[in-house]
Amino acid sequence: MSTMELGTYAQNTWCPGCGNFSIMNSIKAVLNMLKEEGTPLENVVIVSGIGCHAKIVDYINVNSFYSLHGRAVAAAEGIKLADPNLKVIVFSGDGDSYGEGMEHLIFAAKRNIDITVFIHNNRVYGLTTGQCTPTSPQGFAGKSTPRGSSEMPINPMELMLSSGATFIARGIAVQISQN
Repeated sequence: MSTMELGTYAQNTWCPGCGNFSIMNSIKAVLNMLKEEGTPLENVVIVSGIGCHAKIVDYINVNSFYSLHGRAVAAAEGIKLADPNLKVIVFSGDGDSYGEGMEHLIFAAKRNIDITVFIHNNRVYGLTTGQCTPTSPQGFAGKSTPRGSSEMPINPMELMLSSGATFIARGIAVQISQN
């Protein structure tokens, strides 16, 4: 199955230049590699939360599940526990993961039940036009913090390491070849 065959009929509504395009194309390439290695694509489930990143499930032709905001990781854990043979991949935003869903992310790291979580962290609630997130830099002026955020941002990498995650990595959407 080529990257094109993984596409769907859904019209893509991401903004031109959005990093989600390169993330989507990369995961399609990974899915093709998994298929070539013998993993049937019907054994793959993509789970997403709420936000711009979540639309990825509309654009990739594999099993998918939209969860409630902040519950993508919890839903993915449930899917994996129900069928350990599935390859479960989560796409979550900084709000989904570090705001509403932080407790689920921490306990998923502690449990290590073999799910993969990709967090689209743009340090702003983009879909709702610019509110501050838990990872927004101190001083960030947005719709919810017009005078600038007074809070220090959380460090997601430190959080995952201290929670017991066995593998973490950080990349940037415009440099996929280095990730």
